[in-house]
Amino acid sequence: ASMIESMGCSYVLAGHSERRVLFKDDDTAINRKVKKILESGNMGCILCIGESLEEYEAGLVGQICNIQLAKDLAGVTAEEMERVVIAYEPVWAIGTGLTCPPDVAQKVHANIRDWFVKAYGEKTAAETRIQYGGSVTPDTVKELMSQPDIDGCLVGGASLDAEKFGPIMNFQ
Repeated sequence: ASMIESMGCSYVLAGHSERRVLFKDDDTAINRKVKKILESGNMGCILCIGESLEEYEAGLVGQICNIQLAKDLAGVTAEEMERVVIAYEPVWAIGTGLTCPPDVAQKVHANIRDWFVKAYGEKTAAETRIQYGGSVTPDTVKELMSQPDIDGCLVGGASLDAEKFGPIMNFQ
C-alpha cells in the first residue's frame, strides 16, 4: 500500500469483478486487501461487490451483496468506513453493453444502504458513498444518477473514450 501511495494514488480498488473471476480473489483475500489499504492511514478503498448473471436471474442479488459486504468489511470500523466507497458492479453488465435497469440498481443500492444501517448504524449508512459500476455510458448516466441511493459511478470502458467519458465526468 505504501508503494501505491507514494505514486500519488488516493484510492485503490479491492474486490473488482475481474480480480474475483480471473484471479480467484475470494472474500478472505479481499478483506485482507481492504484492511491493508486502510492501514496506510491516508488512502481510501473502493470496494467492488456484485453478482453474476446466474445469481441475478436466481434473485440472489441482495444475499450475494450482503455476504460480500459482511466478509469483505469484517473488522473494519465505522471510523475507517469514512475512507471506503462501495461500488456495486453487476458482473453480468460489465463490458457487455448491458446496464442494470436504474430501478433495479436503486433497489440494490437501497439494500446495501440497509445493510450498513444494521452493521454500522444510520450515520455511517448515510455517509457511505455507494457507486454504480456496470457499463455506465453517456446514455445511462442521467437515469442512474437520478436514483436516490446511487451516489456516483465507477466508470470502466467508457473512460477510455474521451467523447464518452466527458459527458459522464461532467454530469451534474
